[in-house]
Amino acid sequence: MTHQYSLTGLPTQITPVEIQQDKHQPTLAPTRPNPTQPEPIPAALKAARRKYQYNYSHIAPVAMVDRLPKEELPSRAWWSKLIRTMFKILSNAIVGAHNHHHEHEAEQHASRLIRKTLVDILRQRPEVRWRLIWHLLKTAPTTLLNGLRLSFSDAESLLHSLAAHLEHDLLRILHLNLKEHLAHECGQDRPTSIADFNQQFATIPLPECAEYFQEDEFFAYLRVAGPNPVLLQQVRHLSGDILCSHFPVTNQHYQTVMGEDDSLQIAITEGRLYIADYAILAGAINGNYPDQQKYISAPIALFAVPSADAPCRNLQPIAIQCRQSPGPETPILTPPTDQNPDQKQAWDMAKTCVQVADSNYHEAVTHLGRTHLFISPFVIATHRQLLPSHPVSVLLRPHFEGTLSINNGAQSMLMAPEGGVDTVLAATIDCARVLAVKGVQSYSFNQAMLPQQLRQLGLDNAEALPIHPYRDDALLIWQAIETWVTDYVSLYYPTDDSVQTDAALQAWAQELQAEEGGRVPDFGEDGQLRTQAYLIQALTLIIFTASAQHAAVNFPQGDIMVYTPGMPLAGYQPAPNSTAMSSQDRLNQLPSLHQALNQLELTYLLGQIYHTQLGQYEKSWFSDQRVQAPLHRFQANLLDIETAIAERNRHRPYPYRYLQPSNIPQSINI
Repeated sequence: MTHQYSLTGLPTQITPVEIQQDKHQPTLAPTRPNPTQPEPIPAALKAARRKYQYNYSHIAPVAMVDRLPKEELPSRAWWSKLIRTMFKILSNAIVGAHNHHHEHEAEQHASRLIRKTLVDILRQRPEVRWRLIWHLLKTAPTTLLNGLRLSFSDAESLLHSLAAHLEHDLLRILHLNLKEHLAHECGQDRPTSIADFNQQFATIPLPECAEYFQEDEFFAYLRVAGPNPVLLQQVRHLSGDILCSHFPVTNQHYQTVMGEDDSLQIAITEGRLYIADYAILAGAINGNYPDQQKYISAPIALFAVPSADAPCRNLQPIAIQCRQSPGPETPILTPPTDQNPDQKQAWDMAKTCVQVADSNYHEAVTHLGRTHLFISPFVIATHRQLLPSHPVSVLLRPHFEGTLSINNGAQSMLMAPEGGVDTVLAATIDCARVLAVKGVQSYSFNQAMLPQQLRQLGLDNAEALPIHPYRDDALLIWQAIETWVTDYVSLYYPTDDSVQTDAALQAWAQELQAEEGGRVPDFGEDGQLRTQAYLIQALTLIIFTASAQHAAVNFPQGDIMVYTPGMPLAGYQPAPNSTAMSSQDRLNQLPSLHQALNQLELTYLLGQIYHTQLGQYEKSWFSDQRVQAPLHRFQANLLDIETAIAERNRHRPYPYRYLQPSNIPQSINI
């Protein structure tokens, strides 16, 4: 007979047949009769440990999976969404490149491109050649007999059917062919005006931010509602008239923007002064792939909230210094006024320097490092140490779907030399990898709990900083997940002792921290799981990061970062070295039209695929009937949050939709 733990912690007998019929029924290992004897390793865990092995060289020295197990390959539903999105990108690129007025002409070009992709696969990949031919014989014999000539709609259907068979080969070769096509059609034309970038949105809708991306208010709003909403920090100290040794902002700078009734000291005392410091980028090496010199700096930007009696209390930009060290060629720039209207171009260039820094920090640190790479060890350790029937495994696995697969694609394609990141980001690919590693290694697990993180940054005070959409919406999601996890954990771990005596759970915690395991910084309570309260917080952070946090930092790519003038991923002219810059200098700072298309393509692909939804688990995933009531409460809470955020967006300067529960996938799968 096999044992299962009941709510009281006493083992109750169930038959092996019952286990097979109820594969997601959570079970805990019973107390061993002889604790001095080693626990025999179940066959299922032995098999999992052979499949899920650590690799520390993909993005060294971060823990990733060595080889992707076939169980981790994307589902057909995911591939369908990916292919559909790629077709949108393909159509947009071809219509824009050829300036077609008739859709069928663009479809002809797209069909030829897809035919070339299939031919390339047949030529380049002999190991899949016969699989592809066999699949075509079964599903599209006429297409094969016609030499792979096919209509646009047939091509889309064919790629959908091939996706599960060819996986990353299809994506990689289609992507390369599209890049080659765009390079031939678009060349390296420099923009003559911002309108040139707008014309690249031929069939993909022009983002809303194209209307107001140059406004100072929107620039400041992105610090609290953009792709990187947890870099801003409250300024808590002031020494004389110097903000800090390497950013000598004066009261005159401040009052130029905020008026003479306010001051730096008053703003600091009231908690209304904030800074965005990109010092981590100071050692970044400027890249030049594919064929142009790129630039990135390490700017510092100062922001303030108007006083409590002001009619509008939106965050305002005060000053920008484009490098870490002040000097004659690194002026402190402030927004233009009636007294200094000639500074507009220099100010706009300074804002672009911040946007370039923010986007590079976002992609390497906030996005890749602190969501994708952060979650990866938890996926591996869960498979290696917890049986599928273990209650923690049952809770977590839906939040791990697709993560190892997308991370494998990231390290082998996106983060590879001459890959997508190397193409569009400002720094070299080696530098981007180092930044990602720094991001995850410096991210203490125990300090990453959202409420604590907001307190540490000084972003938790809604009176001092009333408009912070990420903070306000993220806390709602955090609290809903925390309540759900509390209800769930309480069913299986009613006491601290029940946590401490679960040998599998303790082994999971130890592997996560181990140098030969997950290498997760600062996990556990003195290296162990000692309390129910800590287990709840840990699981809340894992689920929140895999769902809401990734949504908050991933999906702004699809409607903010996709618009190159508003947030270029690289600068193409050095930071402004004076207050007298021309409109041509400003334009020269932006990418070529071809590079802008590369950015549009990459960010739209990453920012437009929504697969699964937070709280919507597979039917009958939780076979333990005790879970149903807490699950329904969780789903009801998410519906209430959806309504609350929609109401908040009616009163915000700009809508913030990334943390609406309907826009949050269960896992990191793109």
